[in-house]
Amino acid sequence: MSTREGDDTLDQAWLNDHSEYQLNFVHGLRNASGLHLQYHLAGDRVVTTWVAGEEHAGFPGLVHGGLIAAVLDDAMGRCSVLQRRWVVTGRMETRFREAAPLGAALRVEGWATRFTRRVMQAQARMSLEDGTVVAEASGTYLPVPSSLLGRMIEAWPGFAEYTDERA
Repeated sequence: MSTREGDDTLDQAWLNDHSEYQLNFVHGLRNASGLHLQYHLAGDRVVTTWVAGEEHAGFPGLVHGGLIAAVLDDAMGRCSVLQRRWVVTGRMETRFREAAPLGAALRVEGWATRFTRRVMQAQARMSLEDGTVVAEASGTYLPVPSSLLGRMIEAWPGFAEYTDERA
């Protein structure tokens, strides 16, 4: 697996969960209720497209804002894998600019603006095909605390393969 510092290749099991787990609500392919988004890299940006269906509605005909925020959060959080690191959301701010219609292709892109040992700051944008910005977000992400990492590995021992921890 290509997951260590200094290795320029990014294993898709990091960018997109191709492990046995795959239960993340936004990008897990085995989550029956999930969105099943899959990412690709466009330069230093993590990018995906989402077409929200009726089950994602807030107001009639429009995507629920909480789901928009969840997708933006996930795109920003995925940026940490470019450094082979796992993070949790410390703070996030979302600005909704336009209503997102159900059934429209929504382009989502996230990018890190600062990455240190103690913090990652990132931004994300969701837009319609014509470039109209639906929402923008910024966030501060922190390394997964060892106590939480231990709980995650206890819940799914296979996660240890993607960390420096061992179950």
